[in-house]
Amino acid sequence: MRAPLLPFCAALALPGLSGCSWWFFSGAPEVDRTRPVALIETTGGVELGATTEYGILTLGRTAKNGPCRVHYFLGPTPLIEDGKVAGTGSTFWLAETDLRTQHLRVIDHGPTAADELLAMWTPDGVGTHEVPVKLAAEPGITGDVLADPGCALPPGAAIFARDEGDLRFVGLVSGLVTQPGGGPPRYYVFAGVDRVRELLAVPSVWPVDYQVRYRPDDITVLKPIHDQR
Repeated sequence: MRAPLLPFCAALALPGLSGCSWWFFSGAPEVDRTRPVALIETTGGVELGATTEYGILTLGRTAKNGPCRVHYFLGPTPLIEDGKVAGTGSTFWLAETDLRTQHLRVIDHGPTAADELLAMWTPDGVGTHEVPVKLAAEPGITGDVLADPGCALPPGAAIFARDEGDLRFVGLVSGLVTQPGGGPPRYYVFAGVDRVRELLAVPSVWPVDYQVRYRPDDITVLKPIHDQR
């Protein structure tokens, strides 16, 4: 089985072969998914996102459609891929690319105080920042709300939960909430699992018809016929 996989791995990772070859030859059973975040350049600016099993999710703050450039990670290796912004009919927007990313699974329950949560984002497409976070536990505060971790969380920063050593997608930071007058306490709200359920509830055409697309880098991909990018 390894013979046909190696050309695919090499093609996918170029020019960042080192990130792919490390896990391929290390004997690790899965691809490194410890940096499942992205930075997306759009026609309206720059925003953050997460690379999940449902695609590269963003909040669509800078653009609702059009071309984009996605900075993401193949294992530890930073890569750049051209794509396009597409709506989902929900709070989330997609940065669609030809190649697969670290398609992280979504947590299978609403987060609780028992979950070990962290916020992660890439400010430059090269490195990542991680901050431990907790759900707000004050009386009268419910829902997808984080207590102030003591440092600023940018909009679009991804929230993950650790699950037996793996990460699970929980949501994207959507805003800062402060008391009148700007004094403490401060909270961060995030688009979470309920918003993912909304995304999955949007009807879509099935089955999807595909056509072959030949990329300039000699990678061949299948694209939906309605997608002419």
